[in-house]
This record gives sequence, structure tokens and C-alpha cells, in this order.
Amino acid sequence: MTRSRTLSQPAPVPVLWPVAGAAAGLLSVLLGIAGGLMETALSGPWPAAGDPAHGPFLARNRGPLLAQSVLFVLGQGALVCFLGWVRARLLRAEGPPGTVSAVAFGAGLMAAALNIAGQGVQLVLTMPAAASMDAGTAAAVMDLCVVLLALANLPLAVSFAAVAALSLARGAYPRWLGGIAAGAAAAALLTVFSLVPTAGPLSPLGGLTTALRLVPVLWYLPAAVVMLRDRP
Repeated sequence: MTRSRTLSQPAPVPVLWPVAGAAAGLLSVLLGIAGGLMETALSGPWPAAGDPAHGPFLARNRGPLLAQSVLFVLGQGALVCFLGWVRARLLRAEGPPGTVSAVAFGAGLMAAALNIAGQGVQLVLTMPAAASMDAGTAAAVMDLCVVLLALANLPLAVSFAAVAALSLARGAYPRWLGGIAAGAAAAALLTVFSLVPTAGPLSPLGGLTTALRLVPVLWYLPAAVVMLRDRP
């Protein structure tokens, strides 16, 4: 009888698992903020494309740039862990076959992978060989980083849209969190178009683009808190 019940019923979820999931979400936010703050440690703004000052700028700022990329990469790693718990919550609300949950999880992983790839390109600029790059090559490498980070927002928008759909229709998360997820999806989609302007607030390094990239934090933080509150 005991063996039959064990085979037919899933094992109880360890109490610490939701805590670990929430901690991963909070850690991803903290690491992302720490990486963003490394901008304040730079000796000045990034030189314009083609500016001969690129080489000296990279040499002077190797430490902050290296630390920034490492922090961002570690943050994305923590986010991948968090997404696993998010998927489990979405799947419980959606039920089998869990198509929308799979879309949310898979698109989130794709966004994290593109973000890590973008930081990998920036890490290239911190390598010793980067000091000998001519200005045009350094600018092209940095442009590749910017493009990868911008494109990461497309799967991120898909992921947030799936989370919003299951929250608003199935109650996977509270409706107010579903609304924030919908707003985060719109913000991420708009950020993709930052590749079009070459200057202005919606350009890749513009103020509006920077602000839009912070919108997902408005979902990650309360979602992690909800996960802690609803733990078994």
C-alpha cells in the first residue's frame, strides 16, 4: 500500500525550494544593479564610434568593464534559476500540456543567452589584445555588444507576454503582477527598436532606452516576494 501510494503521488516539494527560487530572483536583480553601477566607475562616457580615444579608454577602464560584464553574466545565471521556479508556478496554473508555460520559459532562456553573449563581446574588449585595436574595430565590437543586448529584448517580450497571459487568465500570479508583466513585455518590445535611431532618447545608449531596460525589475522583485509568501 505504501509503495502504491508513493508511485501514484508526487513527492512533496521541499520547503526550501521556493525560498531558493525567490533568492535566485532577488540575487539576479542585485547583481544587475551592481553591474549597472559600475558605469559610475568609468573614467568618462564611451567614446563615439570611430574616435581614436577608444584604445586608451579601454586600457584605463579594463577593471570596471570586466567587473561589470562578470556581474551581469552572474545575474543572468541567477535569472535562469529563477525562471525554472517561475515555469513551475505557471505550469501549475495552466495545466498540461503547458504550452504557454514552455513558451515563457524557453523565451526567457533565449533572452538570458543573448544577454550573456552580449556581455561576452564586452569581455573581449577587456582582454589585453583589445588595447591594440584600432578605433574602428573597437567601435564595431562594441556595436555588436549593443545589438545582441537589444535583440535579447525580443524573446524577453515574448516571455513576459506569456507570463501576463497566464496571470490574467489563469491566476498564475496576482492580476496586478500580470499587469506589470504586460507592461514589461511592451517595454522590452519597444527597446528592440532602439536599434533604429542613431541618436536621441531611444537610441541604444539613450536615456529612455536605459529606463526601459529597468522595467523588468518591477516584475522580478515583487514576483520573488510573492513566491516567498506563497511557499508551502
